[in-house]
Amino acid sequence: MNGIEKVAARIVSDAQQEAALRKQETEARAVQLRAQADAEAEELRRRLLAEGEAAAEKRFSLLVSSAETENRKRTLGAKQELLSAAFARAVELLRALDRDKYVKLLAALAVRASETGTEQIILNPEDRAAFGEEIAAEANRLSGKSLTLSQETRPIVGGLILSQGRIEVNCALDTLAELRRSELSAEAARMLFS
Repeated sequence: MNGIEKVAARIVSDAQQEAALRKQETEARAVQLRAQADAEAEELRRRLLAEGEAAAEKRFSLLVSSAETENRKRTLGAKQELLSAAFARAVELLRALDRDKYVKLLAALAVRASETGTEQIILNPEDRAAFGEEIAAEANRLSGKSLTLSQETRPIVGGLILSQGRIEVNCALDTLAELRRSELSAEAARMLFS
Protein backbone atom coordinates (compact mmCIF):
# COMPACT_ATOMS: atom_id res chain seq x y z
CA MET A 1 0.00 0.00 0.00
CA ASN A 2 1.27 3.33 -0.85
CA GLY A 3 1.10 6.42 1.29
CA ILE A 4 -2.07 7.83 -0.18
CA GLU A 5 -3.83 4.55 0.17
CA LYS A 6 -2.71 4.35 3.80
CA VAL A 7 -4.00 7.85 4.49
CA ALA A 8 -7.27 7.07 2.71
CA ALA A 9 -7.62 3.79 4.60
CA ARG A 10 -6.90 5.64 7.79
CA ILE A 11 -9.55 8.30 7.00
CA VAL A 12 -12.09 5.60 6.11
CA SER A 13 -11.22 3.69 9.29
CA ASP A 14 -11.53 6.85 11.41
CA ALA A 15 -14.84 7.70 9.68
CA GLN A 16 -16.14 4.19 10.30
CA GLN A 17 -15.13 4.38 13.95
CA GLU A 18 -16.70 7.83 14.20
CA ALA A 19 -19.87 6.50 12.52
CA ALA A 20 -19.97 3.47 14.83
CA LEU A 21 -19.46 5.72 17.87
CA ARG A 22 -22.19 8.09 16.69
CA LYS A 23 -24.48 5.12 16.03
CA GLN A 24 -23.87 3.84 19.57
CA GLU A 25 -24.46 7.30 20.99
CA THR A 26 -27.63 7.67 18.89
CA GLU A 27 -28.90 4.24 19.95
CA ALA A 28 -28.09 5.01 23.59
CA ARG A 29 -29.84 8.36 23.26
CA ALA A 30 -32.82 6.66 21.59
CA VAL A 31 -33.00 4.12 24.44
CA GLN A 32 -32.77 6.97 26.94
CA LEU A 33 -35.49 8.99 25.14
CA ARG A 34 -37.68 5.89 24.86
CA ALA A 35 -37.26 5.19 28.58
CA GLN A 36 -38.00 8.83 29.38
CA ALA A 37 -41.07 8.79 27.10
CA ASP A 38 -42.23 5.51 28.70
CA ALA A 39 -41.78 7.01 32.17
CA GLU A 40 -43.66 10.16 31.17
CA ALA A 41 -46.42 8.06 29.60
CA GLU A 42 -46.63 5.92 32.74
CA GLU A 43 -46.78 9.03 34.91
CA LEU A 44 -49.49 10.51 32.66
CA ARG A 45 -51.41 7.21 32.80
CA ARG A 46 -51.17 7.14 36.61
CA ARG A 47 -52.22 10.79 36.89
CA LEU A 48 -55.17 10.35 34.51
CA LEU A 49 -56.19 7.17 36.30
CA ALA A 50 -55.98 8.92 39.70
CA GLU A 51 -57.97 11.88 38.36
CA GLY A 52 -60.54 9.52 36.87
CA GLU A 53 -60.83 7.58 40.13
CA ALA A 54 -61.13 10.83 42.11
CA ALA A 55 -63.80 12.12 39.72
CA ALA A 56 -65.66 8.80 39.88
CA GLU A 57 -65.44 8.77 43.67
CA LYS A 58 -66.68 12.36 43.86
CA ARG A 59 -69.55 11.56 41.49
CA PHE A 60 -70.39 8.43 43.48
CA SER A 61 -70.31 10.47 46.71
CA LEU A 62 -72.62 13.07 45.16
CA LEU A 63 -75.01 10.35 43.98
CA VAL A 64 -75.04 8.72 47.42
CA SER A 65 -75.59 12.10 49.08
CA SER A 66 -78.38 12.91 46.63
CA ALA A 67 -80.00 9.53 47.22
CA GLU A 68 -79.75 9.97 51.00
CA THR A 69 -81.29 13.43 50.75
CA GLU A 70 -84.11 12.11 48.57
CA ASN A 71 -84.64 9.24 51.01
CA ARG A 72 -84.82 11.66 53.95
CA LYS A 73 -87.30 13.84 52.04
CA ARG A 74 -89.49 10.86 51.23
CA THR A 75 -89.29 9.56 54.79
CA LEU A 76 -90.17 13.00 56.14
CA GLY A 77 -93.04 13.24 53.66
CA ALA A 78 -94.34 9.85 54.72
CA LYS A 79 -94.07 10.84 58.39
CA GLN A 80 -95.89 14.10 57.69
CA GLU A 81 -98.65 12.15 55.94
CA LEU A 82 -98.93 9.79 58.90
CA LEU A 83 -99.05 12.72 61.33
CA SER A 84 -101.72 14.38 59.20
CA ALA A 85 -103.70 11.14 59.21
CA ALA A 86 -103.28 10.85 62.98
CA PHE A 87 -104.59 14.38 63.54
CA ALA A 88 -107.45 13.79 61.08
CA ARG A 89 -108.28 10.60 62.98
CA ALA A 90 -108.29 12.55 66.25
CA VAL A 91 -110.86 14.96 64.75
CA GLU A 92 -112.94 11.97 63.61
CA LEU A 93 -112.81 10.48 67.11
CA LEU A 94 -113.94 13.78 68.63
CA ARG A 95 -116.80 13.93 66.13
CA ALA A 96 -117.73 10.36 67.07
CA LEU A 97 -118.06 11.09 70.81
CA ASP A 98 -121.42 10.18 72.24
CA ARG A 99 -123.96 12.99 72.32
CA ASP A 100 -123.46 14.09 75.94
CA LYS A 101 -119.67 14.16 75.73
CA TYR A 102 -119.76 16.02 72.41
CA VAL A 103 -122.18 18.64 73.77
CA LYS A 104 -119.99 19.10 76.87
CA LEU A 105 -116.88 19.39 74.70
CA LEU A 106 -118.39 22.10 72.50
CA ALA A 107 -119.85 23.93 75.50
CA ALA A 108 -116.42 23.91 77.16
CA LEU A 109 -114.85 25.23 73.95
CA ALA A 110 -117.41 28.04 73.81
CA VAL A 111 -116.81 28.99 77.45
CA ARG A 112 -113.03 28.96 77.05
CA ALA A 113 -113.12 31.07 73.85
CA SER A 114 -115.72 33.56 75.08
CA GLU A 115 -114.44 37.04 75.91
CA THR A 116 -117.61 39.05 76.55
CA GLY A 117 -120.10 36.31 77.34
CA THR A 118 -122.51 37.65 74.74
CA GLU A 119 -121.10 35.98 71.62
CA GLN A 120 -123.12 33.90 69.21
CA ILE A 121 -122.31 30.23 68.70
CA ILE A 122 -122.10 29.23 65.03
CA LEU A 123 -122.18 25.50 64.26
CA ASN A 124 -122.29 23.36 61.15
CA PRO A 125 -125.85 22.60 59.94
CA GLU A 126 -125.92 19.05 61.33
CA ASP A 127 -124.70 19.95 64.81
CA ARG A 128 -126.98 22.99 64.99
CA ALA A 129 -130.04 20.90 64.13
CA ALA A 130 -129.07 17.98 66.38
CA PHE A 131 -128.00 19.77 69.58
CA GLY A 132 -127.31 23.47 69.05
CA GLU A 133 -129.64 24.64 71.83
CA GLU A 134 -128.13 22.10 74.24
CA ILE A 135 -124.62 23.41 73.56
CA ALA A 136 -125.64 27.03 74.22
CA ALA A 137 -127.54 26.05 77.39
CA GLU A 138 -124.63 23.94 78.71
CA ALA A 139 -122.11 26.72 77.96
CA ASN A 140 -124.24 29.26 79.81
CA ARG A 141 -124.77 26.84 82.71
CA LEU A 142 -120.98 26.30 83.01
CA SER A 143 -120.04 29.96 82.78
CA GLY A 144 -123.02 32.03 83.82
CA LYS A 145 -122.68 33.88 80.52
CA SER A 146 -125.30 34.73 77.91
CA LEU A 147 -124.08 32.95 74.81
CA THR A 148 -126.71 32.50 72.09
CA LEU A 149 -127.09 30.09 69.24
CA SER A 150 -126.73 31.82 65.88
CA GLN A 151 -129.15 31.16 63.02
CA GLU A 152 -126.11 31.16 60.75
CA THR A 153 -124.26 27.89 60.04
CA ARG A 154 -120.82 27.24 58.58
CA PRO A 155 -119.37 24.31 56.63
CA ILE A 156 -116.99 23.23 59.39
CA VAL A 157 -116.15 19.62 60.24
CA GLY A 158 -117.23 19.98 63.84
CA GLY A 159 -116.67 22.32 66.72
CA LEU A 160 -117.91 25.90 66.63
CA ILE A 161 -117.18 29.50 65.80
CA LEU A 162 -117.88 32.24 68.32
CA SER A 163 -118.99 35.51 66.76
CA GLN A 164 -119.24 38.98 68.28
CA GLY A 165 -119.97 41.45 65.49
CA ARG A 166 -117.06 41.32 63.06
CA ILE A 167 -114.82 39.38 65.46
CA GLU A 168 -114.84 35.61 65.24
CA VAL A 169 -112.99 32.96 67.22
CA ASN A 170 -112.57 29.76 65.21
CA CYS A 171 -112.98 26.70 67.43
CA ALA A 172 -113.63 24.26 64.58
CA LEU A 173 -112.18 20.88 65.51
CA ASP A 174 -109.92 20.65 62.45
CA THR A 175 -108.62 24.19 63.07
CA LEU A 176 -107.92 23.42 66.72
CA ALA A 177 -106.16 20.20 65.74
CA GLU A 178 -104.02 22.10 63.22
CA LEU A 179 -103.16 24.76 65.80
CA ARG A 180 -102.15 22.09 68.30
CA ARG A 181 -100.25 20.14 65.68
CA SER A 182 -97.09 22.23 66.01
CA GLU A 183 -97.16 21.71 69.79
CA LEU A 184 -97.95 18.01 69.62
CA SER A 185 -96.10 16.93 66.46
CA ALA A 186 -92.84 16.08 68.25
CA GLU A 187 -94.63 13.94 70.83
CA ALA A 188 -96.89 12.34 68.21
CA ALA A 189 -93.86 11.60 66.01
CA ARG A 190 -92.09 10.02 68.99
CA MET A 191 -95.12 7.84 69.67
CA LEU A 192 -95.61 6.90 66.01
CA PHE A 193 -92.00 6.39 64.93
CA SER A 194 -90.14 5.15 68.01
